[in-house]
Amino acid sequence: MRKKQAVLAIAALTLVMTACSGNNEGTGKPAETNKPADQAAGAKADPFKMPSPIEVTTFKSVSAGAKLPAGDTVESNQYMKYISDKTNINFKILWYASGQDYDQKMKLAVASNDLPDVMLVNEQMFLALADAGQIEDLSKVYEQYASPLTKELYASTGNKALEKATYKGKLMGIPNISVQADAASMVWVRKDWMDKLGLQPPKTMDDVIAIAKAFVEKDPDGNGQADTIGLAGSESSLTVPAKAQRIDFKGFFQAYDAYPGNWIKDSKGNIVYASILPETKQALGKLREMYSAGLIDKEFALRKDPNQVVVGGKAGIFFGPWWSGGLIADAIKNDPKVDFVPYLIPDAKGTVNTLMIPVSNSFIVVKKGMKNPEAAMIYANTFIAAQRKADPDALKLDFSVSAEYWPIGNATFDYADAVERKADTLKKALDGTTKPEELSPEMKELYDKAMRDKKNPKADLKDWSGYYGYTAPADLLKSNMNKIYGEYTAVTKTMERKWANLQKLEKETFFKIVMGEQPLDSFDQFVTDWKSQGGDEITKEVVDEINKAKK
Repeated sequence: MRKKQAVLAIAALTLVMTACSGNNEGTGKPAETNKPADQAAGAKADPFKMPSPIEVTTFKSVSAGAKLPAGDTVESNQYMKYISDKTNINFKILWYASGQDYDQKMKLAVASNDLPDVMLVNEQMFLALADAGQIEDLSKVYEQYASPLTKELYASTGNKALEKATYKGKLMGIPNISVQADAASMVWVRKDWMDKLGLQPPKTMDDVIAIAKAFVEKDPDGNGQADTIGLAGSESSLTVPAKAQRIDFKGFFQAYDAYPGNWIKDSKGNIVYASILPETKQALGKLREMYSAGLIDKEFALRKDPNQVVVGGKAGIFFGPWWSGGLIADAIKNDPKVDFVPYLIPDAKGTVNTLMIPVSNSFIVVKKGMKNPEAAMIYANTFIAAQRKADPDALKLDFSVSAEYWPIGNATFDYADAVERKADTLKKALDGTTKPEELSPEMKELYDKAMRDKKNPKADLKDWSGYYGYTAPADLLKSNMNKIYGEYTAVTKTMERKWANLQKLEKETFFKIVMGEQPLDSFDQFVTDWKSQGGDEITKEVVDEINKAKK
């Protein structure tokens, strides 16, 4: 009865799947008697190849715009052949679809418990399947079959990725790895304007506000008109995602120890929704003051393209990620004098806070009872080696072909600190410590771009924007940061019913506060309404889900 209820509950979930695989008939052998083939045969485990060919069923999500070379198909292409040749695993695609068609077919498959052998799922589905007992424990499979490179990648996360894939003490999936550098939101300030006005680089948020005021009032572009903007903003960034976005407010909020839109631990160690905390109210109050004083783009809530004020040379400050070089290059095309420089802004205690992105958000899982669960780990090892160019044969692949045509979708694996590693490698190559011929193809390309015109690096803006993020911005990533991890990033049952309305309430309230349509103290009524309209119920569910996963 419990399993039937679990299956029905899973079917009711709103799925956001990235890619999956299919059903295996006739392999209903009890999980406790299923041993990896090499282990059962007494042979040494090969992390890259099954001892004899096997078939693994799968189904896939393929985006409508994805294209393959002439003659190739979803079932037969370079990636499928590479995996078959390397691993002895032949993936059989039972069906594939895109968009809503894929989601609907997936829901039906889950509702009928017609699960595939191996599939890639999001966190919500992962937790539901693990709780229902429908997927294999991969703890021993990982111990025996994870390759040295795979283990090295997971070690770069401080093993947080494996923790994310662990449910009730068992490793229930093979997680992807998110590049953690994408969490940092830097403040980018026009140095050419600061130099013209005799201003010093910002060290605090008060400095940023003072610079924004000067940019608005002192005609830094010298056109004799009051048309410059202090701080650019975007309509979507008052409730900030963990991942830094172009033109966001994430770095601003973090300078006030605020993380709206995310579940965190408060000062007492309790799990709370950060949007309802006093720190968020304080940050909103500061944004309100800045907007009232004309220091923030007056049209930020209405602009469909918030980049335009930066590209057009009107905004002197924006918050954004380490990879903002492309945006700045577009601004330089319009005005060669543009010179944005990144900084990290601490809170009042001098601490640079950074809410980290989830270290993993997708998981390769194996159907309960699959005869050869080690096939999932062997596939992951081989995929990783190819993506990292660790296998010489992978260099023969045409990586311009969409990665979603790999048998198990586009499960990206990289070092958690990939940006910092590449920055160190590039620096050593540029100062002569590492010889260019010793570089990987990817790093050699970055090196060549950086060396093309050392006297005038911005002569080719495409080259410059391609490597610039690995220089000054990447150096900032090595700063001592207070790294905060979100406590919950999935979806509870009540969230499915009430979260959209709560998010609407939050967004409307925040905008009205910042733009002066409601007093700052209306935040207190928002907190009361949020809690009574489902927030308290959701908070309890979040805490229960976290505790359940740990038991």
